[in-house]
Amino acid sequence: MDWTDKKIGEALRRSAEQWPDRDFVVGMDERVTYREFDERVDRLATGLLGLGVTRGDHVACWLTNEPDWILTWLACCRIGATVVSINTRYKTQEVEFILRQSDAKLLVAMPRYWEIDYLAMIEEMVPGFERSTPGALQCENLPELRGIVLWKDEQHPGTVSLQSLWAGEADRAALDAAAATLETEDPVVIIYTSGTTGIPKGAMHCHRVLLEGRDIAKALHMEAGDNVLCHLPLYHVAGSVATVMPAMQHGATIVTMDQWEPAAAIDLIERERINIMGGIPTHFIDMLSVPGVENRDTHCLKSAWIGGAPVTPKLARQAKDILNFDALQAVYGLTETMGGTTLSEFEAPIEVTCENKGKPIGEFEVKVVRNEAGEAAPVGEDGEIWVRGYTVMLGYYKNEEATREAINRDGWFKTGDLGHYDADGYLKITGRAKEMFIVGGSNAYPAEIERYLETHPKVGQAVVCGAPHERLGEVCFAFIMPKEGERVEAGEIVDFCRGQIADYKVPRHVEIVDDFPRTSTNKIQRYILQRDVRDRFSV
Repeated sequence: MDWTDKKIGEALRRSAEQWPDRDFVVGMDERVTYREFDERVDRLATGLLGLGVTRGDHVACWLTNEPDWILTWLACCRIGATVVSINTRYKTQEVEFILRQSDAKLLVAMPRYWEIDYLAMIEEMVPGFERSTPGALQCENLPELRGIVLWKDEQHPGTVSLQSLWAGEADRAALDAAAATLETEDPVVIIYTSGTTGIPKGAMHCHRVLLEGRDIAKALHMEAGDNVLCHLPLYHVAGSVATVMPAMQHGATIVTMDQWEPAAAIDLIERERINIMGGIPTHFIDMLSVPGVENRDTHCLKSAWIGGAPVTPKLARQAKDILNFDALQAVYGLTETMGGTTLSEFEAPIEVTCENKGKPIGEFEVKVVRNEAGEAAPVGEDGEIWVRGYTVMLGYYKNEEATREAINRDGWFKTGDLGHYDADGYLKITGRAKEMFIVGGSNAYPAEIERYLETHPKVGQAVVCGAPHERLGEVCFAFIMPKEGERVEAGEIVDFCRGQIADYKVPRHVEIVDDFPRTSTNKIQRYILQRDVRDRFSV
């Protein structure tokens, strides 16, 4: 089928007609078929229209991996609204920035979850929201926000429950009228990524994510009736675009995990007969550490993609031999390129996976360049990786300057990552041009963390880098130079961060220094600090 002019709402409808009684989403306490989910999407879309949400509006989704996340996204897609995905590990100041910068009109959230009081954070961001009327909320800090929706059937003053919004009948005429206005280039999701500036940027993607889903599914040998494990966060491009879209288009079942727990994952694989999954090396290390895993029935596993950090030969072979995958495929991608850019083939030897090699998975261009002029690097020569085509984002929301820096006039997106093509046509990822480091699959940006650390009253300057970690790949290491005349302890720095920024950004190691190595022009020599940390913590 040609997906180039299709919208996501149409794709779900087509799948519901083709596989009406097949499970689409399996949650902790419910199983929903394609037909039931499609009907529920219609009803929620009608409820959102009733709250004043229309084409072009932004709905922030601060939920864990539950059917409600997928329901909210697809209902927004059906009426032309855009979901703003929010990391469930973010704290008040991070969420408030995203809500403000994205012009979110509605916030769909959990009141509390896993001992985290989200409602308290909402009260901090939106004082007195309990006295408001849903749809008519007024907040000075968040001028575009008009309402708060709590998931499932949760009740709280000043909010409306998500379940109540889809409890009524679908207004077919209103939905048809909304659908008639949609364009394939309309944004459907905004996913935030920080980058080297430390200021989060919202990458916008449109209905073209359907094309990406088609390509990923084909590469993973996904078929109708397959069961796909969705443990990767739906707020992340790997959960939403790389899991939901391919499964929905191909009649597969999405089995959600609300929290990563390796023993529970093995249980789900056995019980639900999981065929396909993806993850970072940490996920596979965790599953292999489950007692007795070698005796569990995981022969249902067909394929898995693995990325976000280098894969060791030992891990790759154990994943295939003990977890019984037919294929373990190395993936490379970014938020700005919808998560999947290159992937090793299903039949590729394990050595290809271990070397982090892959080939473009769709009809778009990926090249390695020598310079800003875009001169292609020859085979075997490292350069920056550039991508052009439908997989590239529309741009960063309300940030034209950052968009121009990232995407040149010819449409090439500059990834900031390094690699080269080999003689067999594989793209091998060799490093990062950026300063970003990856903590258990989550991108951490030094500039963002440094900006926060330097708000501490005793901190003069901070330098952050990644330190090697056996399970998580990397963790945060912070060098702190106190203000003149001040003394600060490492424990104070950690306490200052806990509960205020996402846990993966909190420094695991803190070193207090008198100064940093500098150039003759007083510029900090980060590479010296990074080299020192890697020498000390090399795994």
